[in-house]
Amino acid sequence: MKNKEDKEIRRASNVLSAFHVVFLIIAIAAVTKIVITQYFWEPDPEYLHYFQPRKKKMDIDPDRGAIIDHNGNLLAMSTPMYNIYMDCYVLKEVHDADTRNGAKNEEEWVGKAKKLAAMLPQVLKEEGKDEAYYNTLIFNGRRNKRRYVPIAKNIDYDVLTELKKLPLYNEKQHKGGLIVEKVETRQYPYDELARRVIGYVKHNNDTLSRHIGIEGKYDYILHGKKGAEWKKITDKKKMIKDVDSSIVDVEHGYDIRTTLDINIQDIADRALRRNMSSEENLVGGCVVVMDVETGAVRAMVNLQKDKKGEYREIFNMAAGTPAEPGSVFKAVTLTTLLEDGYVELEDKLPTNHGRMSDMPKINQDTYITTYESRNKTDEIPVIDGFKISSNYVFRRLVKDHYGENPEEFINRLHAYNFGEAYEFDLTESGSSKPRIPDPASKGWTIYDLVSVAIGYSARVTPLQVATFYNAIANDGKMMKPYVVESIEHNGKVEKQFKPEILNGSICSKATADTLTRALKMVTLEGTASKLKNAKCVVAGKTGTSRIHLTAEERRSIHGHNATELGACTVVPVAMSRCVVQLDGKDGRKKHQATFVGFFPADEPQYTAIVVVYTDLISHNVYGGSIPALTFKEIADELWAYSPGWGKELKKRGEVPQMLADHIATSTSPDSPVPDLKGLGLKDALYILESRGLDVHFSGSGMVRAQSIPVGRKISAGENVSLMLK
Repeated sequence: MKNKEDKEIRRASNVLSAFHVVFLIIAIAAVTKIVITQYFWEPDPEYLHYFQPRKKKMDIDPDRGAIIDHNGNLLAMSTPMYNIYMDCYVLKEVHDADTRNGAKNEEEWVGKAKKLAAMLPQVLKEEGKDEAYYNTLIFNGRRNKRRYVPIAKNIDYDVLTELKKLPLYNEKQHKGGLIVEKVETRQYPYDELARRVIGYVKHNNDTLSRHIGIEGKYDYILHGKKGAEWKKITDKKKMIKDVDSSIVDVEHGYDIRTTLDINIQDIADRALRRNMSSEENLVGGCVVVMDVETGAVRAMVNLQKDKKGEYREIFNMAAGTPAEPGSVFKAVTLTTLLEDGYVELEDKLPTNHGRMSDMPKINQDTYITTYESRNKTDEIPVIDGFKISSNYVFRRLVKDHYGENPEEFINRLHAYNFGEAYEFDLTESGSSKPRIPDPASKGWTIYDLVSVAIGYSARVTPLQVATFYNAIANDGKMMKPYVVESIEHNGKVEKQFKPEILNGSICSKATADTLTRALKMVTLEGTASKLKNAKCVVAGKTGTSRIHLTAEERRSIHGHNATELGACTVVPVAMSRCVVQLDGKDGRKKHQATFVGFFPADEPQYTAIVVVYTDLISHNVYGGSIPALTFKEIADELWAYSPGWGKELKKRGEVPQMLADHIATSTSPDSPVPDLKGLGLKDALYILESRGLDVHFSGSGMVRAQSIPVGRKISAGENVSLMLK
C-alpha cells in the first residue's frame, strides 16, 4: 500500500517538475524575445508607421501686435471674431434608423429649426436676410445632407452669446448643429481716422501682395513668429498632446507706439472734410501736423473721393505723391537768397510792369501791374513781392543772382533734402521719387531755373514742404519727420526711436527769424489774410499750381491745344503718367492749392500743411481759400485745445477712451493679468481669451471688477469672471 502511494507521489512530482521545466523554458523564451525586440529587433521600415501612433503637427499662430497712438489709444488691434456654420444634417440618420421614435424626434427637430429661422434675423440683423431666407438655407441643407452650411461671418462675442441661446443652437454641435469657428480679425476702433497711415497687409492666395502704411512697413515686427506642437492621434481618433515631441514656442507680435495724437488727427480730419465740402470739384486733400522741436508727426490726413463721391483714406498723398508745389516754394527761394546774402526784405527792384523783357516767353505778372496801380510806384520791396506772391519778383531775383551759376541755387535745394526721398516710417505703393532739375542735364535752360524759383519744374511731397517750414520754425534745424515712436512688448519698450536731425542748420537763426517775419506778413496783410483773425499769430505761405493732365483728359476736351509747361509730374490723386498741361479754349484746368506754416509764429509748437486737389474746373482754387481756412480751424482748436473734442469724437465712433495701462501689449499665457477696469467687454474678452482663459461675465457696459487680481500670473484654461457696470 505504501509502495503504491510512494509511486503516485513520485509520478506527481515528476509531472510537476516537467511542468516547471516547460514553464521555465517558456519564460526564458519570452524574456529573450522581449530583450531581442527591445534592443536588437527593428521592424521593416516599410511597416514602421504601423507600430507608432500617428502624429500631427499643429501650428500655433502668433497674436498680431497692436498699433497705438502717442497717448496709448488703440488704433489697430486683433480681436477674436466668429464665423458661424451649421450641420443641417445633424441626427437625421439617427432619426431615420429609429423606427419607434425617429419620426417624432425628427418632427421635434423641424419645429425647433423653424423657430431658429424665425429668430436668426433678430439676432444677426443682416440686411436682406429674413425668416424665409434662413428657412430655405437650413431645410435645403437638411435635404441635401449638408454638414457645413455658412450662417454668419465675423460676428462678435456678444452676438455669439445670443446665438447660443436660440433653439437648436442651445443644444451645441452634436445635437443642435452649431459650429463655431474663431478667427482673429484686425479692428480699427477709430474707423477712417489715420487709416492710410495705419495701413494694411493684403495677401492673395497666401502670397503677400501689398504692404501699406505702418502695418506694411513693420509687418515683420507686428506679425511675430509661428509656434508648433505635435499631437498624437489615438485609436478613437482623438488628439492628445505628444509629451515626447518638442514644442516650438510661439513669438507673439510686438506693439507699435506711433507719434500720432488721435485728438489732433480728429481735429485735422474734421476740418479738412468740412472745408472741402464747400467746393464740389475737389477730388482730394491732405493734412500733415508736425511737432516743431522733434519732427514727430501728430496727424496725417489723406482724403480722396471714391466712386460714390465720398471722401475716404485711399492713398497717402502727403508722403507718397511728389508734385510741383507752386508758390509755397517761394519761401525756399527767399531763404536761399537771404542766407547767401543777396537780398534783404526791404530791398527794392523795378516793377517793369511785371514783364521779364530779357525772357519774352514768360507771361506778364498781373499782380505787379495791380500793385503799381494801387501804390503809384514803379518799384517793389522784396517783402511786398513775397506778400502778394509775385512770380515776377522771384524769377527776377533768381535770374539776376544765380543765372550765371545755377548750381549754387540748385545745390541749396539738395541741402534742404528736396532732391531725394528720405527713409520714412510708412510704405506706400505707387509713390514716385521727388525731383530737382539738374543744370548739367541735357535740355537745361534758364527757364528751368526761374521756373523752380516759383515752385514749378521740381517735384516734392507735401511732407517735404512741411519739413522745410518746420526747419524755419526750429531756428534752421531740420528734423526728420517720423511716425513710429517705439516698439513695445509685454509692456516694456524694446526700441525707442529718437528725433533725428536731417540738417543741423539749413540757415542761420537770423535768416530763420527774417523769414518768419516775412511769413507773418503773408497772413496779416498778404494772400493768406483769412488767417489774420486766428486765435494765435500764424506764419505761413499760400501756393497754387496747375496740375498736368493725362492724355485722356486732354482728349476729352475737343478742339483744345495742349502746351508743355515745365517738367512733367505725377498727377496727385489720379496718379497718372507723366503728361502735359492743358491750355484750352474753355480754360478748364486742375489745381493743387496749398497753405503751409507754423504757429504760434513767435514760439512755434506745430507746423502744418494743407493741400487740396481739384478736378477739371474753369475757376481757380487758391491756397488762400480752402487750405488757409482749414489751417485756421486746426490752429484755433490746437491753440485752445478744448477738452470738448473728446465728447464729440465719442459720439462719432463710440470708442472708449483707452488709458496706456489698459493696452494689451502681451498675449502670453503666463504673463501677468492687466488691469481691465474701464474697458469695454470686447476689449477685455480679447485680452483674456488670447491668453487662453475661460471668461464669464455679468452685467453690461464697462468692466468694474475682475476675479483674478491685477499682476497675478495665469495659466491657460483658468476661469475668470468679469463684473460689468
